[in-house]
Amino acid sequence: MKTERIRAFRFALQHASAERVIETRLGTALLACSVPGVYDANYLSVEDRFAPADEIAEEADAVLESFFHRRVILERSDDQTSAALARHGYVRSTHLVLAHEREPDRFVDTSMVQEVDFEQLAPYRAASTLSEPWGDGEIAKQLNDAKRLIIRAIPTRFFAAVVDGQLAAYCELRSDGATAQIEDVEAARAFRGRGLGRAIVQHALTEARRDHDLVFLEALADDWPRLLYAKLGFDVVDRRDFLTRFPHPLARLRLRTPRLELRIATVAELRQLHEVAAAGIHDPAEMPFGVAWTDSLSEASFIAHHADKLAAFAPGDWSVAFVAFHDGQPIGVQEIRGEHFAQRGIVDTGSWLGTAWQGQGLGTEMRAAVLELAFTGLGAALATSGAIQGNPQSLGVSRKLGYERVGAHTVSPRGVAVEHADLELRRDRFQSPVPVEIGGLETLLPLFGA
Repeated sequence: MKTERIRAFRFALQHASAERVIETRLGTALLACSVPGVYDANYLSVEDRFAPADEIAEEADAVLESFFHRRVILERSDDQTSAALARHGYVRSTHLVLAHEREPDRFVDTSMVQEVDFEQLAPYRAASTLSEPWGDGEIAKQLNDAKRLIIRAIPTRFFAAVVDGQLAAYCELRSDGATAQIEDVEAARAFRGRGLGRAIVQHALTEARRDHDLVFLEALADDWPRLLYAKLGFDVVDRRDFLTRFPHPLARLRLRTPRLELRIATVAELRQLHEVAAAGIHDPAEMPFGVAWTDSLSEASFIAHHADKLAAFAPGDWSVAFVAFHDGQPIGVQEIRGEHFAQRGIVDTGSWLGTAWQGQGLGTEMRAAVLELAFTGLGAALATSGAIQGNPQSLGVSRKLGYERVGAHTVSPRGVAVEHADLELRRDRFQSPVPVEIGGLETLLPLFGA
């Protein structure tokens, strides 16, 4: 009975806090597109213990194609399905659901605990996120906004322990009037080991028991708080499996110019980009690329090309196909490659733009952005590029950025040999014509061999 009540509580909260709910054949997708980087707000919930893992993975890819991550929650823990999803790149994390059944083993002083407003907590939560290796300002904001979605969906109270005038620990208490959930128990790193976790949970529990006949919380199966919760009288009544396929680390990298943002794209954005390419990049009678890839533009192969390139990324031989976004819309690709980069310090570039965005200087901004990444961010010594006969736009961009012609060779993209001009740009000759902001690079430097 308790288990079913907890599941009903959770089901109602999941639906009330979601910005979009999609019923699927195997489960329910619960999405909050305003906070795309928050995995707990964007996932596929599966109740069926016997749903085939291959089909779950396929369904998750479909409903989460607008996101970099994939998350599946098996609401009824299942070792076999979790193991099968691991073969699709998912990492398992089992959550224990604990209901309060007994009196705590002992009571501690909770006089330092006080009720606070969420907006008082928000800066501390953001600071905690920023202290993590993966933390940045954007994800800190999204995590706080995701909490605001919860607050709008269900009455939620917040408790904080204040020590020497500083907020040292906090938790929240959610309520539907009969069932209460204690959640998001956190102690600041500088105050850990002082028993504050016990104090704030005990205080929240005392508050909850005044008006609720069922109080529960969740804990990671392999983390120490579950032992504390047992001492406070909580017993395991259910399990849930969280399966996550994490984004590629390059998803954190952003290059920004006055008019553009360059980054890798989600599958949904690649579909939009394919439409840009299919609408036209060049005169069909001519082929400005060394490989005639625009002669065959199926959506599936287009998306697979980008996925394969990302999967093949390695420090010794890497290539990043940055998608250029203008006013939030994908308009082209600026690729940068580094073969044996750690030893050679040389990058090569190539790009394309949809016809509607050509002739506006955007190609120059795109190239300038990746050259700034190469020279300033990665410490490259030399950048190479080139263009075949009949591609004056690319040669024009290269001239503006200071490239020098160093030779030529022939290529045959459509079976007829044409000349390809070979160009080089040394670091001391490059000065970006536009300001370039590079975000998220610091932790990625080892991936580039820099």
